[in-house]
Amino acid sequence: MADQIAFTWSIGEQRLVRQVLITTERGLSDFRPVWDKFIPNIRRRHSVTFRQMASPFSGAPWPALEPKYAEWKRKHFGDKPILVRTGTLKAAATRKGAFGQVIVMQPRFMEFGVELGEIYPGVHQTTSRFRKDGTPMQRVWLGLKVPDDLIALQSQIVRRITLDQKAAGGGRLKIIRETIGRGSA
Repeated sequence: MADQIAFTWSIGEQRLVRQVLITTERGLSDFRPVWDKFIPNIRRRHSVTFRQMASPFSGAPWPALEPKYAEWKRKHFGDKPILVRTGTLKAAATRKGAFGQVIVMQPRFMEFGVELGEIYPGVHQTTSRFRKDGTPMQRVWLGLKVPDDLIALQSQIVRRITLDQKAAGGGRLKIIRETIGRGSA
């Protein structure tokens, strides 16, 4: 009987994530070793996102800063990219052990996020506000790229199951593989 794993990102293509993580009782019961190996992929994705200044999902560029704010920011913080003033948010999303980085790993659940005690990161991630000229103010920075990152996750799962099967003296590797983006969760 197949068991669907509860997997939570604060945002993202959760249906597709669930499809990748469908396993049988012969699969993994504790995903913590998988999460531990996959977290560097998450940090790399966020490094790319900050470098490209674009949504990790669609690749759409973040809206430019309003000219008045861009001048103020340049005057007070130098020539820093969008969503970077002090570097704390970027570091929390991209560097191991950085202040504000939140990682929770449980046998069937993993959470990666940022908690900086301020509203700034969440507002950029989730706002539906628009400027007077109609430009959206949202700058999505937290998330993974589908299907690339899900393929990497699936690879980690298969690798872990194979190691566990070998350690247990063999046995058949039994995992349900679904094509990413097809089927239902």
